[in-house]
Amino acid sequence: MAQPTTVVTPAYPYVEVEFAVGAFRSPMVLAYVDTGFDGYLIIPAIQTSLIGPPQFFAPWELGDGSVVQAQEYRGDILISGLNISIPARITLIGEEYLLGRGVVDHLRMTFDHGRRLLLEL
Repeated sequence: MAQPTTVVTPAYPYVEVEFAVGAFRSPMVLAYVDTGFDGYLIIPAIQTSLIGPPQFFAPWELGDGSVVQAQEYRGDILISGLNISIPARITLIGEEYLLGRGVVDHLRMTFDHGRRLLLEL
């Protein structure tokens, strides 16, 4: 039986991903792995100018308890080094890239002593 491909991420605890919405495909970005986030991918709100008008809006409760309307898209997440494309809901909010359980639950992830993150299918 073939051994699974293991990817060691370049920065702990980030994963290199690309995302696609319609004809738009992002460059490779580093997304922080947030195992407390049950969504898919959050990207900075400033990306609207590149992706185009949102497909829909949805309410999001922030850490401080406030609720905001976030721009949403349906697309795909591509994990660098693994031959996988995951259909995903992509949310534009905040200023950083966050990768949630909607994506990481498709992978085996090993958080190795706070120094490196290993990914397998």
